[in-house]
Amino acid sequence: MRGIRINGQTPPADWLQEAQDVTDKLFAAEGLSVSSAAYTLELLSGLSKEGDITPTGNSRVVVAEVAGKIHVRVFDGAGAKLVDAKQPRTDHKTSSYAQLAALLTSNWDQSKLKPLEIKEVFRLCEIISRRYLTSEIIDNNKSLWTDNRVRDWMLGLFNNKCWYSEAQESVSSIHVDHFRPKGCVTDDRTSDVSDGYWWLAFSWKNYRIGGQLLNVKKNDVFPYADTTRAIPSDPSSIEKECPILIDPLVEEEARLISYEWRDAETCDAVPSADLSLEQADRADRTIAILGLNRLPRLNEKRAQFWDKCKLAIADYKGAKGSSCFAKIEQAKATATLKGMIKYDAEFSSVAEACVWKTAPRPLISAVFGH
Repeated sequence: MRGIRINGQTPPADWLQEAQDVTDKLFAAEGLSVSSAAYTLELLSGLSKEGDITPTGNSRVVVAEVAGKIHVRVFDGAGAKLVDAKQPRTDHKTSSYAQLAALLTSNWDQSKLKPLEIKEVFRLCEIISRRYLTSEIIDNNKSLWTDNRVRDWMLGLFNNKCWYSEAQESVSSIHVDHFRPKGCVTDDRTSDVSDGYWWLAFSWKNYRIGGQLLNVKKNDVFPYADTTRAIPSDPSSIEKECPILIDPLVEEEARLISYEWRDAETCDAVPSADLSLEQADRADRTIAILGLNRLPRLNEKRAQFWDKCKLAIADYKGAKGSSCFAKIEQAKATATLKGMIKYDAEFSSVAEACVWKTAPRPLISAVFGH
């Protein structure tokens, strides 16, 4: 994998301002307070359809169980509906909806709830309401991360290549990926789900250019090496996280993944040599999460570039002796390989791996300038 060079550049100023304006709205939504001091609570269970949920109210929070799913509605002081949230069809067991259901399962009679239980109901409703509002803002403004102003700028940083695979669009169409998932985060081994990085939905620093098929495979999978998590109120807390997924913006991380030729149709992504157990695990899991070896077309393209490198290496080796002709042939082979490892070249890290692993030492020195 190749490390991406930003070199202090930023997207166009007008796009940055629009992204910041939407991010400000996200933080405003996150400031919503739902408490017993400002709202009355209504609990409804055993409903058969959504139409049975209380449709209006003033400063009211309605929690309803409809066909086994939790619904939360919040009305402001004027009776306007602020929140109309419902539990997803495929929810995870530790979600706020699931916690709310577990709390109320045996007791939907508010008069029998203890003060601390009522306080917990409001706390969970507040979390659900905030996620509902931030999700709405993100959905309504998702055109921002597909906007050509930021997309074209990012594509230009790496010659229209996928930042994970170095393939151009001949392998897969190119999308803007949220490196840290914006909705929810799933662990690749335990399948545990937690809240995503909603506050980074419009941060270009969280964007990576990725092939569509890799992006779909990656989805919301983003495991960690420990329990440290970033928080919205502290931007620097991102630096304290230890994600497993290798970030192509970090050169020393990108170099943890190399390539190995298998046959004429397969060149696999593999952990680089001489890694620690922890580094090798990160490389293996990143390869699996992104599906770097999953796509036959991608494997085949890498194999083609490896074979092209091998031909140049063979030309170099075949030009023996000290004649002018031999020196010219070696110079041509060296120039070919230098072009293939250039930053902008497609699959340049595949070419680098081939040279390092199969070329004679004098050629390695000539190509890399060692």
